[in-house]
Formats: sequence, structure tokens, C-alpha cells
Amino acid sequence: MCSTGYLVILLRTCESCGTLVENVCSISSRLVVQLRSSSGVRMPAFTVAYTPRAPCPFQVVGPDGTLTVEINDYLVYLVACGRSAYTQRSYAAGLAHFCSWLYDAGTPLDAVTRQIVGRYITAFSRGAKTGACPPDPQRAGQVNLLTRKSYPSAQRQPRTINHRLSVLAAFYAFRIQQDDERGAGPWLRRANPVASSSVADAARHGMAGRDAPPRGRSGEFRRRVPRHIPKQLDPTLVARLIDTAVSWRDKAILTLLHRTGQRIGDWSDVAGRHGVLGMTLADVDEQRKTITVRLKGARDEHRVPVTADFWPFYHHYLRHERPADGTTSAVWLGFRKGRGEPLSYAAFESALRYVGRKLGANINAHLFRHTLAQGVLDTTGNLKVAQELLGHAHISTTADLYTQIDQHTLVAAVGAVKSAFDAVRAGAGSPATPPGPGAASPATPEGAQGGQRYAFAYERHTIAELDQAATQEGPPGQEGRSRW
Repeated sequence: MCSTGYLVILLRTCESCGTLVENVCSISSRLVVQLRSSSGVRMPAFTVAYTPRAPCPFQVVGPDGTLTVEINDYLVYLVACGRSAYTQRSYAAGLAHFCSWLYDAGTPLDAVTRQIVGRYITAFSRGAKTGACPPDPQRAGQVNLLTRKSYPSAQRQPRTINHRLSVLAAFYAFRIQQDDERGAGPWLRRANPVASSSVADAARHGMAGRDAPPRGRSGEFRRRVPRHIPKQLDPTLVARLIDTAVSWRDKAILTLLHRTGQRIGDWSDVAGRHGVLGMTLADVDEQRKTITVRLKGARDEHRVPVTADFWPFYHHYLRHERPADGTTSAVWLGFRKGRGEPLSYAAFESALRYVGRKLGANINAHLFRHTLAQGVLDTTGNLKVAQELLGHAHISTTADLYTQIDQHTLVAAVGAVKSAFDAVRAGAGSPATPPGPGAASPATPEGAQGGQRYAFAYERHTIAELDQAATQEGPPGQEGRSRW
């Protein structure tokens, strides 16, 4: 371990609201850290340290204040593979949580088995959420009537559990490959304890016609992720949010999110910049009425048009709120604690939640993206336009999220089927009740009048040809049988 100091990200409780927030404090290289919250509850034994000049900026520190070699070797490997800082941080946090659980259970990291992983995932799924904004137990799972969006659940969601399994599976796959290449080590010729399939699946013989095809989950402990239709914001609520925003800056950002559908993004010294918050002054082109944002992932530049209602808010912000002599090229700057510095995601989300609370609505920035995407598809019906506007790399992503049949179309389809059946019964003089099993179908007139037997209202001579084709002779031994 190096002799220089490093930063450890701890959790503390806010004195004013009791919320757990991140606290970054500097400790010496040999200091033994005893982590306890202000309420006396023991904190995790393993923590994530941020070391800017280290081979991996995020490192896992043990209870004795030293780096955990096995985990940090894997984190360095993630850096070599070009993984983003967000991935490095989330993997480090997940492995630190897993090591803390093993530490409390008295289990070494190299003694983990499939059964131990199962017990950990059970405990993890039942554990309470933590973070800067823990869920309100009084509202957890309830639906907000303004946004039709549920408040955060008190339990961890299937995606979170599956992500933790992916972290553990990738870590142990790295350890196994590492020991196999060296020809020695605790994981030499051992199976990955985070099984990719269950024991029941492994016993399947896989013969066509005898086993049902595998569906959904690809791992033993993985949860099925339910499919949710993206929520949309009502135009009236969007207007109220913009009007309620305190600053010209927030009014401009909300208008930009609503009109362009871009991700809110962030401006970070660690993870770089992307999205609306990652824009510089040069990215705003008023002459062409466009903005340029960096997409997540590879940070590709993406140019989108901006409507006219954005520019008055933007001008007021530049004239009255943004310092003219600022030292940064970022468009959006902080006002209070981070005054003069690029506006962070956490600071904007805090301002947005404040506006939402004043209106009694639970709001997040991504709702604006869903609203614009569905609006583009509803008005144009062009999936390619929606893909280009949102900046999706694959059109399948746009299709999977937003090509849902709207409620009006479903109601019209059900009504049309009912009208067709009612017309058939009325033409045959039968009561408006469905016939029982085995009852003969009523005779129907040809064409569209009085009901129709075909999907489309064909002309009379076309229907005659279809009837003749359906009753003509088939192969020997099948005379008089329909070909369809």
C-alpha cells in the first residue's frame, strides 16, 4: 500500500432531516477505521476509497484501513477494459457490501460457495435501501395521482438484485481465469459460485418437444424484471413545474428536458460530462436553434433542435444569474454551496424534488424524456425519428420502450369487434347473446352490409372467388374439404 493518504467515502446522518448522505474524509494510510453512524449502528466494515492517481480511482478498503488486494486487482482490470467511472464505482460499492457481509458472517472471500451466494442474495433482497434519499416508509409503493408514478419501494428491486449478481459473477470469473492462467491459486479449476443456471436447469435433457424452452432469467438467483410502460407527464403539470421553478436556470433546464427529451446527465471530474448538465457554452447554438449534448457511454456528440420557448429563459439566466466572469465553460452553474462551479446531477435533482413537493408530485428528470418520446411516436408514428431524437444506438431500444399500443386504439379495436358480432346477430335475427358450444354459426350476408365473414369488405365477385377457392377439390381422399 502506498504511503500517501487517500479519501474514504463514508455515510453520515444529516442533523436537520436524518437523511444518510455521503461524507468524504481524509485518513492516513495506516489508520484503523471504526465506522459507526450517529445513531450507533455499525457501518459496513469495507468501504470505497477514491484515489485519483491510483490505477483505479475507486478502491475497496478493509476494516484495518488497508486495500483489499483481490478486489482492487479486479477493479484495475475494469479500468484496462475501458469501463466507465460509473461502472467502476458501482462494482466497487457492490463488492465492498459483499465483503462486509462476509466479514460479519466470518466467511473468507475465497471460501464462497453457491449456497453462500444464495444466502447473501436473500439477505440483500430483504435489506432496506440506503443512499442519499432513502424511501419514505409512509409512501413506499403508493401511486402519485399527478404523475401516476409509484413512490420508491422500501425493498430493493429485481434490477438491483440482478446487477449485484452480475458484479459477483464477473468478479469470480476474473479470479478463476487469473488462477487458471497462473496454474495455481484458490480458484484453480473451481466452478464459479455465482451459477449461470440452476440445478434444475442443468438436469434438463433439452430434447425438442419434451422440455419447455427456457425463458427470462439466465441465472439461478436472478429475479424476473417486470415490464413497465413508461410514465408520461401531463402538459398542464409540465407548465406548472416550469412556472413553479424558482430560478431562470431551472426554468430553462426544465424546458430543455421537455422539448428535446435528452438525458439530464452530469458534469463530473471523475466520470466526465454528458447530457444536458454536461453542455458547455459552445454547445448552445442560437443561430441554428440547436444544442449539442454528449451521449452516455462513448460520449458521442448529438445535436438536436430546440423550440423557441427555451431561448427567453436562457437569456434571462445568462443576464441575471450566470456570472459573466466565470472560470468554467459549463453552461449551468451552481448557486449556493457550489456557487460558480458546474451544476451537478445531485444539486439539480434536489431542486427538482423541491419543485415537485410544492406541487405534490414525485418527479424525476427522466419522465420528461419518456413524455417526449411517446409524443413523437403518437404524432408522427415514425420510430426512426424517435430513435434519432433520443440518441439510441439501436432502434430496438426505442421499439422495446415506446411502441406500446395506446389505450384509445385498444378501445376502438374491442368496440369494432363487438359491432361486427352484433351486426352478424342482427342480420341473422338471432338474440344478442353468444351461441353456446357447438351451436351452428348464423348465416351472414356477403360483403360489408349485415356483417362480413372476411377481414376486409371485399367486392361481391371477390367474395364469390374466395368461396369457390375454399370449397374446390383438394388432394385425393380430401374432396370437399376446405384448403384452409
